[in-house]
Amino acid sequence: MAKVKRIQGLKNIHVAKITDGGYATPVQVLGAKEINAELSYEEVKMYADDAIDYMDFAFSGGSGTLTLTGLEASEYELFFGSTKKEGGVVVKTSDVAPELALLFENDKLGVVGKRLYVLYAVKFAPPSISSKTKEGTIEDGTVELQFTVRELSTGEIFRFVDTDSEEAAEGIEEAWFTQVQL
Repeated sequence: MAKVKRIQGLKNIHVAKITDGGYATPVQVLGAKEINAELSYEEVKMYADDAIDYMDFAFSGGSGTLTLTGLEASEYELFFGSTKKEGGVVVKTSDVAPELALLFENDKLGVVGKRLYVLYAVKFAPPSISSKTKEGTIEDGTVELQFTVRELSTGEIFRFVDTDSEEAAEGIEEAWFTQVQL
């Protein structure tokens, strides 16, 4: 029988700050709508004796967007290093966004299984501010967050695990959102 390769949905967004010793405990972020991450690879060609003697692709970073239904003041602090103040947030040019691991899950179609992802090192930019008048019907408003992706010093960029695979480690699904899995 063929393996199920179709995935759908998006839920269980979590982020974990990168610390000196690894990662802080992941924090759940509610309101996931969409995530897109594009990883860039540059072509590398080296020549000797008037011919290409080496060709490859080298990771050159990445970028993406995370679309949410909105952000709370504590999430501005978490994502962008902004300061919570008197029921709101103060965003300053001197804010330093922390590097985070970004974790999420997809469902697999036709089986009782999930695909669990972690992007190991992302950094988010504060969102633009926009608003639109109501025009007869209520529309779903969203916030789109842009992020960059880098590789760890070990070369790791991301990991995914299919929970229905024979190779999935025992208990990995239960631990996935409690600590970043390397």
